[in-house]
Amino acid sequence: MNNSKSILIIDDEETIVDVLKRRFERLGFSVETAFRGQDGLQIVRQKDTDLIVCDVTLPDNVDCIDVLNAARMKNPNVRFVAISGHLLPEESIGEMKNEGVNLFIKKPFPSLKTVTSEIAELVT
Repeated sequence: MNNSKSILIIDDEETIVDVLKRRFERLGFSVETAFRGQDGLQIVRQKDTDLIVCDVTLPDNVDCIDVLNAARMKNPNVRFVAISGHLLPEESIGEMKNEGVNLFIKKPFPSLKTVTSEIAELVT
């Protein structure tokens, strides 16, 4: 993996953030993390990011589309993965993809290795 690739992980579940952060660092990514949407938005506005993994809903009235829109203003080529532990209708997932979400993944992850490899392929 190219060490110049950066990823931002935004999720209010500390365990998810920690596990993904460690896995992506092992894959050679430079990793930033945020537990709240507003903190994620601040990072997006300040730093260039190649890939964002973001929970669909966050506790501070920010959702993944808010983050995606802010990220695309800074980097139109940013790759974006939405994750959720909630059961979402196919229509909602389709709408997110129409907005520019590249990949949707349901939590809990079926296989961390498979999921992180699939995500990493978005920027390789």
